[in-house]
Amino acid sequence: MRLLSRSLALVLILCSQHLAQMPADLIIVNAKVRTLDKNGRVAEAVAVSGNKISAVGTTLAISAMAGPNTRTIDAGGRIVLPGFNDSHVHFTAIGNIFSSVDLSKVRSPEEFSREIELITKVMPPGRWILGRGWNEQNWTPATSPTKALIDSISPQNPVLVYNADGRSVLVNSVALAMVPIRSLSATAADVERDAQGEPTGILRGRAIDVLSRKIPQPHVQQWPDLIRTASNYAASLGVTSVQDVHSDELWDIYRQLDASGELKTRVYDCVPLSSWRKLANEGVQAASGVSMVRTGCLKHYSDGDKISIRELFEDISGADKAGLQVMIHAMGPAANDEILTIFERVIAKNGLRDRRFRIEHVYRARAVDLPRFARSKIIASMQPWLFYQPGRRDSEFRTLLASGAQMAFGSDASMTDLNPLLGIYAAVESGLTVDQAVRAYTVSAAYAEFQESVKGTIELGKLADIVMLSDNIFSIAPRKIRESKVILTIVGGRIVYQADEPR
Repeated sequence: MRLLSRSLALVLILCSQHLAQMPADLIIVNAKVRTLDKNGRVAEAVAVSGNKISAVGTTLAISAMAGPNTRTIDAGGRIVLPGFNDSHVHFTAIGNIFSSVDLSKVRSPEEFSREIELITKVMPPGRWILGRGWNEQNWTPATSPTKALIDSISPQNPVLVYNADGRSVLVNSVALAMVPIRSLSATAADVERDAQGEPTGILRGRAIDVLSRKIPQPHVQQWPDLIRTASNYAASLGVTSVQDVHSDELWDIYRQLDASGELKTRVYDCVPLSSWRKLANEGVQAASGVSMVRTGCLKHYSDGDKISIRELFEDISGADKAGLQVMIHAMGPAANDEILTIFERVIAKNGLRDRRFRIEHVYRARAVDLPRFARSKIIASMQPWLFYQPGRRDSEFRTLLASGAQMAFGSDASMTDLNPLLGIYAAVESGLTVDQAVRAYTVSAAYAEFQESVKGTIELGKLADIVMLSDNIFSIAPRKIRESKVILTIVGGRIVYQADEPR
């Protein structure tokens, strides 16, 4: 473990001695505090006063800040990090998945079919049946399911059920018929086929993304409960901030949940690009709002909605001129090149400013296009677990970092599991160091939403968004990273999740 420099330790001790006159509300001691500051310093303890970090330093110095009402948490040598920030989620969809059929206890193909059949019997024709948690490795026999298991019992309902790994789904023929098969495939692995070339019903990657757009949104009255569910789940994974790619109808609901103290997650609400005039007329700019709920970000699917290049350029240019942030979803070489070109044209037209354009996914971008991100200061918002390919280490991640680009990590949940430790594992297996992967989930993700001055690192004066892990992910084998757990999550100085009492 790297030790604090003597000069830093002295500054922190003096700071702590001064602040000891006003006892901290909470202190964490005997920890390995990875601050993730620009010098990569490691400390032993951290103090929290109100919703902010009031000191970082040695256990001795921070312990001196304890008063009669201070809560002291002994980390027992565990790793403490800034809270994780997921740069791309669909928050209500996460809640929706947890409101669906739980298949985690299924132990055979017959049980699997029976669970789907039970829910089908109470669903009106045409209603989507969603599920999660099946794992064929726990079945007897351990065989991968196909659409044949569920087609006969769900002839009038589209079915989409997630595997426990969050990277694949099983769908029935009714669901498959909703989109042309050719539109589902970005790579051969996206649509699994049998020996005759027929889709088996197993989908991955882009195929899940395309088909999921056909699932109707929950009714607006359900959204508060779905957000509460998603926020509780995020807290259990150490995710203290999310950048939600959704509709502009959620803004008021987020603010209401924040006002009532029910929101455990900071939210950057990214609304459709078509809303840019409305936001501009209201005076909204990038990162507008309070610390828990902000907006000013606009998103668009380059390979989804039917809009001409000229119209897209004009919308992005107008939004940019109004001071709004723009993120565009791009998958495939042509889409990435097209959006990079439009962004470059808008920059040339509107002039230099701190705009932080983003491309979401950057999936299958050409190697020749990757240096363009750094040149134009375009953020690459990527999802390592969603597109993880075992054994592949020549990933775009290393190329982008080497070029100087800002790369923020997320999950695209509910397309995959929200768990950032899965993404960190996948990024490390793809060639990044653990430190690089963690920074993409914290420091760079904060930068992607204009919040690097208030969160993303453990430093004096920053928001007290903190996570404690069960294992030292910086020293264990990569395969064990995905098995590690979050045992404590703090948002704004408030403990929002605790798996067990730290030693």
